[in-house]
Amino acid sequence: MIFKAVPKATVEKMFEKGLFAAREQILTDCNYYVKVDQHILERSAYTEMDGNTLHVIWNTPYARRQYYTGTPSKDVNPNASIQWAEKAAGEHKKDWAAIITKAIKNG
Repeated sequence: MIFKAVPKATVEKMFEKGLFAAREQILTDCNYYVKVDQHILERSAYTEMDGNTLHVIWNTPYARRQYYTGTPSKDVNPNASIQWAEKAAGEHKKDWAAIITKAIKNG
């Protein structure tokens, strides 16, 4: 098999496009584990791209406290967890990688 060298900038741009394609699935998967009371925290979530870095943000004054502390109530969301983004990554990172890979292959 012969491999063709691809410039680093091209690889980074391809990854960025792949990550862009995966961003909504990543947000959905993270929100699957978010603590839910009145859905405000869940609804405040959005993504931002910074080059080849994806930021998932929950924009409420109490989001950080909810993310790191407490015992999640399972009344409204039986999947609720603290550190829900890490939980989602542990469960779905292979799925996210597949979306990114497919986007890169499809150009």
